Amino acid sequence: MVDPLENVDFYLREAEQAGLEIKYVIDTHVHADHISGARELAERTGAKFLLYANTPAAYAFTPVEDGEQIVLGNTVIEVMHTPGHTPEHISLLVTDHRRGPEPWFVLSGHTLMIGDIGRPDLVVEDGANDLYHSIFDRLLNLPDYLEVYPGAFSGST
Repeated sequence: MVDPLENVDFYLREAEQAGLEIKYVIDTHVHADHISGARELAERTGAKFLLYANTPAAYAFTPVEDGEQIVLGNTVIEVMHTPGHTPEHISLLVTDHRRGPEPWFVLSGHTLMIGDIGRPDLVVEDGANDLYHSIFDRLLNLPDYLEVYPGAFSGST
C-alpha cells in the first residue's frame, strides 16, 4: 500500500475482498499536505511501515535507501529518492517480471501531480532546486514507455 489516506478501513475491506495480505505500507514522504493513514494501517495489519532513511520522524519505521529493492514475488519495487516536495520524498519504480524484465510504471508520489508538480516550499527553502533535479535528472531519464502515476492532482490535498 502506497500513501494511504486516513480512512484505513477502506483499504482493509478492499484487501480482504481481493484475498490479499498487506505486507508493506509505504509513505512516499512525511505528509505536510495531507493526513496519512500509513502508520495506522501498518499497525492494524502487522505490515512493515517504510519511509526513506533520512525521514525526520519521531516514530518507528523501516528505513529504505535509494536503489533498494522490495521483492514481492514476481514484482519488484525500486526506491528512487526524489527530494523536492520534501527532503525525504521517494518515488517507486515497479517491475512485474510476468510482463518482462523492464520497469512497467513509476509511482511518483507528490513529485509529479496531474497538471502540476509538488510544492517545494512546504518544508525547506531550497526545495525547488532539489525538485528540479528529481524531475529532470531522475524521472525524465526513465524510459519513455514507462507509465507514470502521480500521487494527486493539481490543487488536491
